[in-house]
Amino acid sequence: MRTVSPILKADGPVVITGAGGQLGRELEYRLERNNVPVVALARGHVDITDAGAVDRAIGETRPSLVIHTAAATDVNGCEERRRAAYRVNVLGTWNVARSAAVVGAAMVYVSTNYVFDGRKLGPYFEYDDAAPLNAYGATKLQGETVARQVHDRLYVVRTSWLYSRWGTNFVSRLLDVDSVDGPLRYVGDQVANPTCAGDLADGILELSETGAFGVHHLVNEGATSWYGWAAAVLSNLGRDDVALEEISGDEFLRSAAVPQNTELANEMARSVGVEMRPWTEALASHIRAVVE
Repeated sequence: MRTVSPILKADGPVVITGAGGQLGRELEYRLERNNVPVVALARGHVDITDAGAVDRAIGETRPSLVIHTAAATDVNGCEERRRAAYRVNVLGTWNVARSAAVVGAAMVYVSTNYVFDGRKLGPYFEYDDAAPLNAYGATKLQGETVARQVHDRLYVVRTSWLYSRWGTNFVSRLLDVDSVDGPLRYVGDQVANPTCAGDLADGILELSETGAFGVHHLVNEGATSWYGWAAAVLSNLGRDDVALEEISGDEFLRSAAVPQNTELANEMARSVGVEMRPWTEALASHIRAVVE
């Protein structure tokens, strides 16, 4: 875990929305370990779609930084309940950004690789044109737009395929898999960057010290498919008894269209000194930590 900069320590508290999620909990843990005052706003604490509630929560704490991780992230759920996704991902983001701007706090808005359509050969850079295929990606992109409309001290951080020690996620579901459940079927033609939420938290806190406002990609370096990711998890666990089967995205029916290639390149963050380690290294380290 990286050390938080003394500059961040010298400022006011940090507000984290969505503090009960994977990334929110990793951020809170790191800030508290470094004695940085934190106001953790989980779902039950404040409704981000309520402008008055957001104004009160942020206005009363007078933070120096707001990290906005709260979002509707269920890709299929967003497709099936578009209005609800819009309220959280767009209206909620506008409320948080506007309130942060009013109190003079910088802001980090966490966005997604699904703002891209997946048709590019090779990784997407921050300056590539966004063209989301589904409601989740569309509302997160609209969230980027409305945040920029009201806040000029804004970091937009796009990431992908998060996992952590908290809650249920792709990696945690494979930790105790039973060999009799196989073969496990995973899509092999949809590619992105598996990203450790702890590494992302480190990267966000480091980026927030640079003053390099704008759009940044923060993912563990390199990409794989869902099938390749599952194989890597099982390999790190020494589970050669579990059979895997590679399938196409067309064989895995979903409500939402999913782009085939959303690998991100950390071009802008790297240019200001924020480095992310390879996904294979991050995954191996994570599995060692949770298994031991």
